Amino acid sequence: MKMLNFACGSRIAQGWENIDFSPMDNRVKKVNLLKRLPYDDNHFDVAYSSHFLEHLTPRNAESILKEISRVLKPGGILRVVVPDLENMCEGYLQALGALKASKAIKARKAESSDFAANIGGGGATCQNLGR
Repeated sequence: MKMLNFACGSRIAQGWENIDFSPMDNRVKKVNLLKRLPYDDNHFDVAYSSHFLEHLTPRNAESILKEISRVLKPGGILRVVVPDLENMCEGYLQALGALKASKAIKARKAESSDFAANIGGGGATCQNLGR
């Protein structure tokens, strides 16, 4: 069985073809994932990636997934792990609601003076554009 671990980072899987843009280990093959992969059509039985696709533009993600589809055998397995955005947002909103209820935080409209200290030394200015 041939298995591909793409954009593996430091997660090196024994018995897999591990590839990444910038290998951190000599067991990882350097491959530009935005170009045609150096494998024949229908080469792999399984392809796997963890916490990679969410960092791409939609166009690049689509391009990479099409290329993975090309190198996967018919009926091959693609497993992709990405953050559960809905779950993360729900957790954030619940925590925010609890903080507001405890009066530990107060919401207010940001003013230009809130940002002036952060950009003042860089030659930029902060102004109220108003309506």
